[in-house]
Parts: sequence; structure tokens; C-alpha cells
Amino acid sequence: MGLDYGWEKFFTSLHYAVGSAAPPQKLLEGVVSGVYDLRRDSFPDDETWKRFEKLLNETTYLSATGNEGAIRATTSQMTDDEAGRCLREAFEIFSKITEACGAKAQRERTEGRLQ
Repeated sequence: MGLDYGWEKFFTSLHYAVGSAAPPQKLLEGVVSGVYDLRRDSFPDDETWKRFEKLLNETTYLSATGNEGAIRATTSQMTDDEAGRCLREAFEIFSKITEACGAKAQRERTEGRLQ
């Protein structure tokens, strides 16, 4: 998968959230659903990975009932403030991934010029 894949998944999920008038709980559900399957190699460092794991734990700790999954079960019970805080954290994680992608691209350009 890799860093670029993590960037793509976060970008797509957050892009939807930014343009939607849905309540923050629904926006958060969409963002987390979009990035839920990411693995460690999609993050630039252990700190960012741990922040992501914490976000997942905060948004999936309730058991599903009926046809809903753990993400909906948890996010639907959050206050607007809680959901908003988690959305901001998702954006901060995306920012860290974006910075790492930019640094990687810069290294690749520099290495290409040196060869």
C-alpha cells in the first residue's frame, strides 16, 4: 500500500467531509470508514501511526447493533464537539502524511538530479 495510498485514502475521505452539510457524526463516520483499512506502511512514522490507532479506537469502541458497524455505533453517540475533535485529528494526521509525501517527492527529485 504505502504512504501514497494513505494520502489518497485520507484525501478522498476528507474531501467528501469538507463539502458536505451532514452532521459531524456522519462526516466522521465517512472519514473513518474511508481510512479504516490503512496499515502501518501508510504512515510516515510511529507517532503518526499511533495517533491513527487512537483515532480508530475512539471511533470504534462501541459494539455494533443490528446492521450498523462499530464505526456508526460509536460515532452516532458522539456529541458535535467530540466528533469535531476527531475530524480535526483526522485532518492533522492527513497533514503529517502530506508533509511526508512532499519530502519524499523532494528527495526523489534531488536524487534524480544527482544521477
